[in-house]
Amino acid sequence: MKLIMDFKADWHDTLKEIMSQEWGMDTTGLTTDVPVHYFNAAQRRISARPRTLLVSDTFQCPAEHQAGWNLIQQKVKDGQDLTSHLSKLIENTTKTDLMLNDWGVYHLHLGTQIKNGFVERAGPLLFARITDEYFYAIDVYDHRSWTNSEIVETVHRNWPESVARWVMQGVKGGRLTDEERAALRKIHANAFFLTEDDTTYGPLGGGTVASGHNIFSVIQMDIEHDRLECLERRLVEITDEVMPELKKAGYKDAVEVTAKLVLTEGFYAAFFPEYRLLVNFYPRTA
Repeated sequence: MKLIMDFKADWHDTLKEIMSQEWGMDTTGLTTDVPVHYFNAAQRRISARPRTLLVSDTFQCPAEHQAGWNLIQQKVKDGQDLTSHLSKLIENTTKTDLMLNDWGVYHLHLGTQIKNGFVERAGPLLFARITDEYFYAIDVYDHRSWTNSEIVETVHRNWPESVARWVMQGVKGGRLTDEERAALRKIHANAFFLTEDDTTYGPLGGGTVASGHNIFSVIQMDIEHDRLECLERRLVEITDEVMPELKKAGYKDAVEVTAKLVLTEGFYAAFFPEYRLLVNFYPRTA
């Protein structure tokens, strides 16, 4: 018996289904590097979970936007969905966020009234670094501040432990003007950040590849593709163990049998559509 399978293609279909059905994205034109686009989209979203709110020492919100800031604070503490405060381009499968890739900083809109799923687009933006546990409110900036060096200086001054992993030991970067950094981002080039106290950081957001996507997106795709190739080989290795279940399901002497990858709770599973049989055959660790 020969197993016919393409686990990479099956995984790509699963990711596209998540993007379209759960995130409301149009994936009809998405045919290549699907995982890169998926991980890029996932990075730009903020998972709904309660977080500890930390506010920088220089944080100031204009009085006319205090209601919007109050709303975001409550949502952060309660673990409510913040998607309505994000860019409307969050629904665009090909859009990347250059500040997020470079510095790991999100921008949120301070509106309070929702229309078509998003708060109104008016006035300045809240810049914040966000992890699973913490919401680091940096400050409120205008729409021209994407490369303002004070953003990283504020993070470094207030929460250096949160970005310690990106400190470059034994290397000293050069100081860039905001304009120079903007130019580098435009061509998807990475650069160090040298703080006022001479601490050098690598890209706090992970960095960017030539396509404009986050390096993490490409690395994760490559890791999973390698894993799926191993899983295909593993399924072939355990064919004799699976055969009794296939026979129970009606297999007789077919030369070829199709197997599809399915991600079940805690396991990678093989689904044999001709026999309506699902077999969990390898544990998922992530």
